[in-house]
Amino acid sequence: MPEPLDQWLEHIEAWRGLPARKRRVFSVTGPSAVGKTDFLNQVRQRIPDPIWIDCRGMTAAAVALRMREACRARPTPGDVVILLANVQYAGELLTSAQPTRIAEVLAPGFRRFGGREVWVMAEHDPELIPAAVDQEYQVTLADQPPIRPGADQSEVDARVKALAAAELRRVPLAVWQLLCAAVGTLADAEELLALARRTPDVLSVIENESGTPEVEFVSDALVHAWRRVWPCEAATQARVGEALSAASNPPENNWTHSDPVARYASRALPMHAALAGSLPDLLDNGPLLARFAPTGLYEALTVAYPDGVPYASTAALLHYMEVQGIAPSKQGEWAAWLHHAALCAGRTELADQLLSATPGLPWRTIWTRWRPPGFFGLRSQDAGRVDEFGITGVDPSSRLITARDTTTGKNAAPRYQYQRQEWDSATGARTSAPVTVRRALVEGDWDWVDARNHAEGSSVVFAHHGENGWEQDLLVGSLPPRCPASVTQAIRIHDTWSLAGREGIFAVTTNAVDDHPRQPPYPGRPLVAVHCHAAPWPLPDRAAAALRGDALREWLEETFGDSSCHRLDTDQLPSGISNAEARRFLTETGLPETRDFLHLAITPRGDRPLHEVPWPGRGRDTPRHLRARSEPPSNGPFYELGSWMYSNLLLDGTTGRVLRDTTGGMAEPLAGSSLVQFFAIVRLFDEFRRAHRPGAPDHKDAQASLAAWCRHIDPEAARGEVWTHILEGYDFEDSTWDLATYGDDYV
Repeated sequence: MPEPLDQWLEHIEAWRGLPARKRRVFSVTGPSAVGKTDFLNQVRQRIPDPIWIDCRGMTAAAVALRMREACRARPTPGDVVILLANVQYAGELLTSAQPTRIAEVLAPGFRRFGGREVWVMAEHDPELIPAAVDQEYQVTLADQPPIRPGADQSEVDARVKALAAAELRRVPLAVWQLLCAAVGTLADAEELLALARRTPDVLSVIENESGTPEVEFVSDALVHAWRRVWPCEAATQARVGEALSAASNPPENNWTHSDPVARYASRALPMHAALAGSLPDLLDNGPLLARFAPTGLYEALTVAYPDGVPYASTAALLHYMEVQGIAPSKQGEWAAWLHHAALCAGRTELADQLLSATPGLPWRTIWTRWRPPGFFGLRSQDAGRVDEFGITGVDPSSRLITARDTTTGKNAAPRYQYQRQEWDSATGARTSAPVTVRRALVEGDWDWVDARNHAEGSSVVFAHHGENGWEQDLLVGSLPPRCPASVTQAIRIHDTWSLAGREGIFAVTTNAVDDHPRQPPYPGRPLVAVHCHAAPWPLPDRAAAALRGDALREWLEETFGDSSCHRLDTDQLPSGISNAEARRFLTETGLPETRDFLHLAITPRGDRPLHEVPWPGRGRDTPRHLRARSEPPSNGPFYELGSWMYSNLLLDGTTGRVLRDTTGGMAEPLAGSSLVQFFAIVRLFDEFRRAHRPGAPDHKDAQASLAAWCRHIDPEAARGEVWTHILEGYDFEDSTWDLATYGDDYV
């Protein structure tokens, strides 16, 4: 009989000849213990110089890093074959999204690296990885009876069933005792240790670094088999979570050196809570949240929020930290970023809890005007993007100076302007109103100090954040904390670092005892796709209220300007405007006046703000540039409002619809099903465009939510050609768009 590999060699070689565009992961699949790893090992012996990675216990990010490092370290040129063993057992926790993330995202996407062609062959257990495999490129090994924990449930020891509920592969006896108590079976440590030693075909006893015995199942395949036959119910998971929470309150100032149960809880409690359906409450508990390892938190989010993390929740705060690539190596650093994120999001109570629960942080945020991801629209507390950063002087009362380039019309006729602001370095309070100037700070005759012109011997330190991390002009004191690339500059005044970048400014104090060396910035995005996605964002409360008729005019004037909505007296309304909703809008809210606003120009005209116009003709005598490109959608009458998107903007007096006459641009006449709907969509779109966005995922979430709101507000118009074009990213260039975000961030 030929070896299992021999009959597949020709098929494997054909797969290795595929070009990148047709290449798929070659899957070695079959039930547990059928020999998938052995088959991969045979391939390893027959293919020249493959890369072998055992994924058991590893995160997808760790596997990705190993793949990159192995490809980079190859001394010989040529193509690379990567063999991923035990993909189904990836992840630190036994309930894990890592196997699917490796199988669905990492392995299929890793086709080239550093100029090398890459082929990936991966072990795949369909019982543990729901991802479908390519039927053409897979080996399904011979079927065999599945592993069975026991033929008769009554004969299975309840204490072993309790151990199967553990989320870590190896647990101390104290955790096993806690799990037994949760299922109603009391046991002492000696009794459990004796049980493990009596059942070597099921359990193994291993001594940890300190010589303390710990217990695990003899194989991952076996523990998953036990879990399938006797799953742990939500009520039991809830009891486990309650017991772990009670055990996770170590003495003050000793949170990093807790007992074995608390150490287990720091890694596994979020998943137990997710399986019990109680994760949201746990995440809002600041003292506990500070102690959880990020890996366990992200895994728990995938279970608790399959439809996406809720808007402005603690889960969303965690999700967007992962989106930004914040991946600290130490728990104290992670807690510091949690505290920072909570402050930026306005979650002061949670921030206070995190701070009180984690004394001795390596650094902490003392004030912030930094825009967090995951929020829609403008926030008054945000400083906005910072392009230039300096101080008013080197005396104790010096203030921070920021400037943002708000030049518009760069593609044609630039209007150079920069927004200059000053801030109290101790509190972050704005010390003067924003000022628009015509030259950049570095080009103007301004009384300010930055890294280029500060005096030698000054106690003020300037630092720049680049590819290799922080570089400062004076090597004194501690460096600023490790940050994402969106943080670009820093100034140290006394013992406080003020940091600035694409999303604003914030200030931190650092722990002088913690002498952290210079490190590269966080990668800016995870090595593998994030664990979760954001649930659809809710329509902002102000917008929802305005659409119900509550303070509609005030809401519109936040965008169009004070007193910009011109109301008409009843006797000023043309008789042809018979639509009741249109008449009510014109008399109660008023037609907004605007010029050069997202290609929208409306100028009410004195005593006769609206006059009737015919739908542009299509006859021979009508000039080509005045001909409509579509038939009139109704018999009118039509009233001129202004212009929008290269065409005249008209109001249909009978239906109340807002129309483009299609003399320019696209041949889509419908702009809005009513005046309220049209201006509400424009208002939301403007706020979306002006808000500073921390990065591409946050921008896409906001854009997708905006599109959903517009479809809800005006389904017909939002699905039309013009609004679809705009909502998908039309590149406006006019005086209302201050380049709040750089386009390159969203490539």
